[in-house]
Amino acid sequence: MQPFPYDPVDVFQALNRARVRYLVVGGVAAIFHGVPRTTFDADLAVELEVENLRAFERVMTRLGFTSRVPASVTGLADPQIRRRWTVRKSMKVFSFIEHQKPFRTVDVMVRPLRDFGRLYRQRVTVRHHGVAVPVIPLGALIKMKQGAGRVQDFEDVAYLRIVQARARRV
Repeated sequence: MQPFPYDPVDVFQALNRARVRYLVVGGVAAIFHGVPRTTFDADLAVELEVENLRAFERVMTRLGFTSRVPASVTGLADPQIRRRWTVRKSMKVFSFIEHQKPFRTVDVMVRPLRDFGRLYRQRVTVRHHGVAVPVIPLGALIKMKQGAGRVQDFEDVAYLRIVQARARRV
């Protein structure tokens, strides 16, 4: 099976063209760091500034994605709205879904990364089908997955630690 049955390369390319500041996190990031797994969605950490989120939303709309909830992703720029979504609605991601084949999902992390700017500067750029993809650094991905606490995340962490150990030996 392919690691990306529903490859998000066109999403990354469109986000890059629109100069959206984002990092690939989650399963796709694990794959780009060398974990042998498959994923069916793309998880992104997006810089939570209104203009960046507007640009993100325009790209997603242009690509045929709509938000799963009846709200704008720009609400993520407001800490009070984010708190309401996470506390009252137990929202972890703001999902965009594609209503035509291949029916992909792109999830934006609702909780911001502790220091998006620093992680963005330290990003790992992976070339995927000729597109430069900004990926969260390995150490930060490990911490993020440890905090998630799901079985798949623990499995990813085990593989990511192997990747990390190999990188230290080089």
